[in-house]
Amino acid sequence: MCEGGLWPGSRSLMIRRTAQLALLVFAAGLAQLPALADSAIAPVEPLPQPLTLQDALRLAGENHPNLSLARAGVLAAQIRLQKVESSFGASVLLELQPRAASKASVSGVDFQDDSRYGLVWRKRLTDFGRSASRREVAGATLQAKQAIYEARHGRHTLEIMERFFAVTLADYAYQMHDERMTISYFRYTRMLERQTRFEQYSDLEVAEREVTYRQQYVARLQADLQRRQTRHQLALALGRPGELSGELVMPDLAVYRKREIPQYADLVDRVILSSPALQFLRHDVAAAKAAIDVARKLHSPVLSAELEAREYVNSVSSSRDRYRANLKFSMPLFDGTGGRDIEVALAQNTLLHKQAALASSEYAVREEVLMLLHELEVNRAEEAAAQAQETYRGYYQDRSRAMYELELRSDLGDAQAAAAEAMLESIRVDFERALLWTQLDSLLGLPSALIQEN
Repeated sequence: MCEGGLWPGSRSLMIRRTAQLALLVFAAGLAQLPALADSAIAPVEPLPQPLTLQDALRLAGENHPNLSLARAGVLAAQIRLQKVESSFGASVLLELQPRAASKASVSGVDFQDDSRYGLVWRKRLTDFGRSASRREVAGATLQAKQAIYEARHGRHTLEIMERFFAVTLADYAYQMHDERMTISYFRYTRMLERQTRFEQYSDLEVAEREVTYRQQYVARLQADLQRRQTRHQLALALGRPGELSGELVMPDLAVYRKREIPQYADLVDRVILSSPALQFLRHDVAAAKAAIDVARKLHSPVLSAELEAREYVNSVSSSRDRYRANLKFSMPLFDGTGGRDIEVALAQNTLLHKQAALASSEYAVREEVLMLLHELEVNRAEEAAAQAQETYRGYYQDRSRAMYELELRSDLGDAQAAAAEAMLESIRVDFERALLWTQLDSLLGLPSALIQEN
């Protein structure tokens, strides 16, 4: 052995070999890590012009913050599950201990190189069920987060349809108010002209016509601003703030007109079984039950294995093993803090809370299903009334037009405005029916019928 210094050539060679081995182990560990490639941001497809409801539903959801939050929750649950599953993975440690020591067997102080280097491989073999319970908690939590995402996606689809319909209704409402304002303005200016030229009307009558015109102008202005407001709301629902749609295509909602209203008893059981919101709560209850097992196994024993490979500068001592294999069994025998009992009690209380939340939500879903069915019944009656009103206004408009063409006294302008209002009501009833069926589809965990049809 060379005693000229603490780092002789042979020891330097040993260090290099140990470092090379450590680098190989490190590289092997990196190869097992998930690839984190930088994903380029895909260009956002511009909204088609004119915009159809199917296109809005197709392009809508993925960039919206609400869905991004739900997806982030799913990803976090996946990461936690991977973390639990990796608890039984092996780990390799590199130990470098450069040191100098003065042996007790030598009189005086005589520091000599006593460095050592090695690799340690460790692996947990079993913790007697605790990790299995933690894995069950993580798996149920992941399923709950996925159910949350499905529920939010269904609500977002409903919101897009509501915003799309609101734009269409605002456009038709503006046309109706524009018609009424035009008529009132024509009547006011004609009366004002006749008063000025022929003194045919009194100031009171002219003032009354002006009030009617001004009121109609305000209503038209509000309707125009509502068109802009609803377009902003639609852009936000689509995750495209500032990208306003100029023209929308009237959607074909025939798929909803063909549906028959189901019986409550037949529908409610399907909804209770399939509702994403209730599925979330059921998975949440399952996770809470598994968490009780985790708490009960808080102090469960652990069996692990270790393999060691070491090199010593001074290998004279017989206690210095070059290779060593260990089995380690660790089990807590006494804990005076009562931590385990407290954790179990807290987990049991959490389970009771989540079970009550599930039962309460089932009650709410039952009430919501009945309310939707009743609203569908009312909508069917409103549809018949709207059709009758539209037919009547069509006949009335034809008669007014015929009288106008015969140069008889006619209220053609009022008839046209009333016909536009009747058509607006028919469209509103049609949209309301589509929204009611979409809510039922969402409760059943089904995509929109328009997406299925497309």
